Amino acid sequence: MTPLFITSIINEDWNQFKAFLTVLIVLYTCVLFAVLIDLYFGVKRANRLKIVRTSYGYRRTITKLTSYFGLLLMLSIADIAASVIFKMPYFTVIGALGIVIVEGKSVFENLKQEEKSMDEVQKALLILFENRENIQSLITFLNTTRSPDGGGKGVEKSIKL
Repeated sequence: MTPLFITSIINEDWNQFKAFLTVLIVLYTCVLFAVLIDLYFGVKRANRLKIVRTSYGYRRTITKLTSYFGLLLMLSIADIAASVIFKMPYFTVIGALGIVIVEGKSVFENLKQEEKSMDEVQKALLILFENRENIQSLITFLNTTRSPDGGGKGVEKSIKL
């Protein structure tokens, strides 16, 4: 048995070869777009939370891309070897679907984290509002406290909201 992929090249069956390459190009493009969408939502979340974006995060994206494309390349080579049995690159399809699912999960985690952060801020503000009398009495106490200044005299501290 000879591999169908190699046979299609030898026999100049360009339709089979083009179909194989088209599927691979679509799969690699889907993975690229999935990573770019994850990057977009990660940067968007960082902007909303006022988190400084550093080169470390961008390097992680590049590392992720190289890892994903390395995996897809290995799966594509396995598909070429398996073209004795299969006409299409099923290993690469399964690998690309897995990567897209992982990246989709990452996007949803970014969105959930953003909602969670907003919920935490709202809860903290609610607690502060509920305890405003205690906070006001603490500020009044601190405003009337005197502290020694090196010469033995008291200096009044003032705290304002």
